[in-house]
Amino acid sequence: MDTVIVTTEESLEKVIERVLDRKLPKTEDSSIERTFSINQVAKMLRRSHKKISDLVAGGILKCTPDRRIYESSIREYNKK
Repeated sequence: MDTVIVTTEESLEKVIERVLDRKLPKTEDSSIERTFSINQVAKMLRRSHKKISDLVAGGILKCTPDRRIYESSIREYNKK
């Protein structure tokens, strides 16, 4: 036997929001830092891919485990 539920769009949206709030962790937009690939950074800084890779390997540019470079690290490098 099938059950038919009649609801409004508004109440359905509220239910979906509650489920998503429980399932997805809350993160503040300001706490998420942008990252860039080595190719993107090379183009931004007008350097070669090899030079940027060397800077990452040397720890001068900080990166994520998947080798995406943090925006703050690029800013610090540009200040020097």
